[in-house]
Amino acid sequence: MTDAPATPAASDLEHVVRDVGERVRALRQRNEFTLNDLSERTGLSLSMLSAVERGRTTPSLGTLHALAAALGVHITALFAQSGGEDTPITPLVDQIVDVTEGGMVRRTAVYRADYDLEVYVDEWAPGTAHARRPSQHPGHEFGVVLEGDLEVQLGDDIFLAGAGDVAQFSARRPHRIVNAGAGVARAVWINLRRL
Repeated sequence: MTDAPATPAASDLEHVVRDVGERVRALRQRNEFTLNDLSERTGLSLSMLSAVERGRTTPSLGTLHALAAALGVHITALFAQSGGEDTPITPLVDQIVDVTEGGMVRRTAVYRADYDLEVYVDEWAPGTAHARRPSQHPGHEFGVVLEGDLEVQLGDDIFLAGAGDVAQFSARRPHRIVNAGAGVARAVWINLRRL
């Protein structure tokens, strides 16, 4: 006896489950949490977390809520789209907005796990940063400052980037992006090969 082909609904669900898992892993890495850290913060087992990240299980609403709370995002951030070929446009209303631990407002403009690419539109109020402490992760970062001034802290070095300037660096270097100015700062930020 052979298995029946997957119905369109089952195929769609598999795609959503896989995308949620990729997003959970990306957010965990962005927060610099190990699976153990996330397990302690959520009360979920390591095997459950691993299965979620690999898209091997359909997480319950309670599990998704616990993951979102531990990762510091709204539950809708776990459903950020990986993109598709059916339309070239991602409407503004479909882009996920969350606030980082450092107080920066981050809008996910593009999240393409298949290209290992993330594009954000970030906004820093005075005194906010992308993280509370320097972060490190795989990949490379590029930022185009649209408005205001940002301090790009790389290890012990601090660089000032103003409107029109571009920051680019290996994300393996400890880094922290801070608005030390008196006004709002905005930038388009790209993470490449982070996932």
